[in-house]
Order: sequence, then C-alpha cells, then structure tokens
Amino acid sequence: MKTKFLTNLLFVAFLGLNAQSDYQLLKKDDFAISYPTDWESSSQLSQPDIQFLLLSDESTQNNDKYRENIMLLTENLGSQNFTIDEYTKVSIDKILTQVPNSKIESKTTSKLDGQESREIIWSGIIDNGIVLKFKQLFTLYNGKAYILTFSSSTAEYDQFVTVADTVFDSFKFAK
Repeated sequence: MKTKFLTNLLFVAFLGLNAQSDYQLLKKDDFAISYPTDWESSSQLSQPDIQFLLLSDESTQNNDKYRENIMLLTENLGSQNFTIDEYTKVSIDKILTQVPNSKIESKTTSKLDGQESREIIWSGIIDNGIVLKFKQLFTLYNGKAYILTFSSSTAEYDQFVTVADTVFDSFKFAK
C-alpha cells in the first residue's frame, strides 16, 4: 500500500515538474507570472501602465488574423478608496462606453494569488472589425488596481482560455 502511494505521489510530482517545464517565468519587482515557452513577452507596450504583454505564437493568427495575448495593466489608486466591487463597476462602465457594441457575458467572484478579485468575460467588435472576447481579473493590492486580461478572437477563445487560466493561476505578488 505504501509503495503504491509513493509511486502515485512520485508520478504526480513528475507530471507537475514536466508541465512547468513548458512554461517560463516573467519576474518583476511587484509580481511574477509563468507563461508558455511558445509565447513571447513583448517589450512594445502602448501605455506606461501596461506591465507586460504576452503574445501567443505567431501561427495562431493564421486562421483568424488575431494573435491571442495576455497583459497586465496596473493603476495607482492614490487616495481613492475603492472596494473591489466599486472598481469593477467603474471598469465595466468604461468598457460599455468605450466599446459601444460590447456585451458583458459574466461577472463572478474570484481570487488572484489569494486576493479577492472579480472576473468578467465580455466581447465586442474592436477597431479592425474582428469580434474579440476578453477574460479579465480585477484585484486591488497595496494601493494599486491590477487588471489581468486575456484577449482572443471569439473563434479561438475556447481553444486558448485554458492556457490563459493556467497563466492567471501562476500569478504571484511579491511579498
């Protein structure tokens, strides 16, 4: 019995180590996150509050002309004293204003590295006419809002959302 338990434990540990070998670590002062080795971390950030942009392999855009990605945006809240629900509501209102054809598909309670978070899934037509689907996690930590976003074409969302979930789950605050 002990031998079977030990064998199963070693097998599970091996699978865990093997799965992690397909991921690489991006470490910053405030956080760390793992992402697939066939994705790349881009240094071309369009806004100063974007902490990283992770891009799927270039071949993923062959069918739908869109490269799936994950990014982290932070916002210094200064003296603003938001609850997570208030911050999420303000963010949803911005989405609905800035992307008039957007649709909020779900809003749930979640956790990001143990911190209370809100997850929304929404879709909308962006500038290039492609219908995109987004999964966003909002959390407040040490006076900042952290918005972790996965974006995909609606055609390939289901194919990539499990990868995004794994990346989201790997996010750790520096403590």
